[in-house]
Amino acid sequence: MSKDHMNAGLDMGKGKYVFQKIKMPELFLDQALVRVMSSGICGSDLHNTIERKNKTHFTKAGNLPQVVPGGHEVSGIIEELPKDYSGNLMVGNRVAIDMGGAGKACQDCYYCNFGYTKHCINPIPDTGGGFGEYVTRKPFGMYKISDNMTFSQGALVEPLAISVHGLRYCKFETGMNVAVVGSSSIGLGAIASAKFFGASKIIASAKYPHQAEAAKLMGADVVVSAEPGDLENACMENTNGIGVDIAIESVGGINNTSLVQSANVVRNVSNVLILGRFGEKIEMDFLQPMMKEINFINTTCYANINGICDFKLAVDILSSGDHPYSNIVTHTYEPKDIQIGFEKAYDKQSKSLKVHINS
Repeated sequence: MSKDHMNAGLDMGKGKYVFQKIKMPELFLDQALVRVMSSGICGSDLHNTIERKNKTHFTKAGNLPQVVPGGHEVSGIIEELPKDYSGNLMVGNRVAIDMGGAGKACQDCYYCNFGYTKHCINPIPDTGGGFGEYVTRKPFGMYKISDNMTFSQGALVEPLAISVHGLRYCKFETGMNVAVVGSSSIGLGAIASAKFFGASKIIASAKYPHQAEAAKLMGADVVVSAEPGDLENACMENTNGIGVDIAIESVGGINNTSLVQSANVVRNVSNVLILGRFGEKIEMDFLQPMMKEINFINTTCYANINGICDFKLAVDILSSGDHPYSNIVTHTYEPKDIQIGFEKAYDKQSKSLKVHINS
């Protein structure tokens, strides 16, 4: 690695990102060096910035200014591989990167051995994310993207893989009716994934008109507003009063509204898949879900299930280069304008769905 420093955007703990020079990420012996070409701004990035500013971040270190950049929705070009690497990747390959799981995993602990690298017991230290000019991760967590895909599409692999994993984890079956609560980027990924896996009917709610348009583009059969009762009525009307087979909660937040709604729209003896992030403790009356025999299933990130990797499946879904999920990238900015990108991602009146920082 010939360079000593790189450009990066860091959250300085005051609610704003600062573009600056920092040291190159540490390159361990079994890691590859990747030049970042595209990095998406995730809802968790937005939440973390607010929490750092308000000193409510869930870790003590998280309340302090960043010393390594964030950004986990990443694609780029491999510039170096480990000297003893013998896999199928080569320098110059265009890749999407599993930043938090396989890219850091030891590949030999209890969880790694059955494919859940996100829960690795002995991960290597975090060397920084895609809001820097370079990242270092293990080749094990890198997936070649097709020649038809742009780097921006490559950076969509990670958020799409979250929904792919959730549906596989809760044993989704072809022909099921699905309700998706919320149509932000994760909700849109859930619609696209449910469509890919053969959902019979997809009913979604959307808070903003541009989200409703995107939900239809992803394949939702029915899209309603986020007003109380609208999704419940649509689900009952489209299932002869039974309820859908699975509800996907994609909103998260600081109250139980989306969870209660999810429990209301599913049939008895069914599942609620939780993909949204809840940043505060919430209270919920579990009597109704208990009487309906509803399972609340929490998932995070992605895994290798029965020998098939969620990340690879997400690459396959997007590989044609013209999948509608590609259209959720509504705004792109250069790395030096990362703060403007965050402001645009915050402001849903701007009609932003997904904001990318592209080199």
